[in-house]
Amino acid sequence: MIKRLVTFLLIVLMFSAVEANDKNLPFPLGANISDRFVGTVHRNDLINAEDIHKLPQSNVITFEPGSYSGWHVHGAMTVIGVAGTGIYQEWGKPAVLINPGDVVNIPAGVSHFHGATKNSRFQQIVIYDKNWKAPEGLAPHVGSVTDEEYDGIKFTDAEKNSRTDTEFIFSYSSTPFDSPNFNKPVYLSKILGKENAANSPEWIYVVFPQGTYNRWHSHKTGQLLIATDGIGYHQVKGGKLEILYPGDVVFCQPGVVHWHGSTADSKFAHIAISPQDNHDVTWYDFPNYPNE
Repeated sequence: MIKRLVTFLLIVLMFSAVEANDKNLPFPLGANISDRFVGTVHRNDLINAEDIHKLPQSNVITFEPGSYSGWHVHGAMTVIGVAGTGIYQEWGKPAVLINPGDVVNIPAGVSHFHGATKNSRFQQIVIYDKNWKAPEGLAPHVGSVTDEEYDGIKFTDAEKNSRTDTEFIFSYSSTPFDSPNFNKPVYLSKILGKENAANSPEWIYVVFPQGTYNRWHSHKTGQLLIATDGIGYHQVKGGKLEILYPGDVVFCQPGVVHWHGSTADSKFAHIAISPQDNHDVTWYDFPNYPNE
């Protein structure tokens, strides 16, 4: 009973903190990098590229309404819309409206700009090759986006997000995934497939109803989890129980035994990434769930 009360209070505090910031922005803002943009923009580093998991750099970029970059180029990048409505435009092509769940692939060296629409904050995940160097002779269009260029962007109603299932950041299958390795069914979707500009492994979205969790298990190449919705648990065998909130990232090393799931009082969702797209998993028994 005491554990349930503590969990309930944590949920209240979490949602109070989110409300104080912005209930429509699931990830923390991070550092202010507005000096590189028009308007106010923040960056929150989710995944720093390193050798163990061999994953590309991944950041959350948050644009205040009417904020945007200049024309620029960089290494191959994949953009995933998270909250609000954003803009992506390649030089010489029509602008594209980005809604939550939309994926945009940007080839290396392509001149473009991106940002928020005039009346909406916009949060996006960017996955990219941060070590890219421009080839000799590349002469891209760079410089400021003019007021005329930004003000002249028009979108039709057909391009706007018509989602009604907005309880979670991303859409997911209504068909439950029932497995003996989970104590209850979960719900899945694929946010990012194998074919993407950033050369990233798949990003799988997993939704846990209240009190749902998996068995102790280990991954041959490790696993990375990005908490996106609600409150969850994660624990490494022999380690302390971790409570996960949106924006928390878990790096589980290859072969390390762990489990994860939702709390008894909150639904929970995370993105699961398997380095090298290796889904070789060894399953064991169920953990002693904290509220049982």
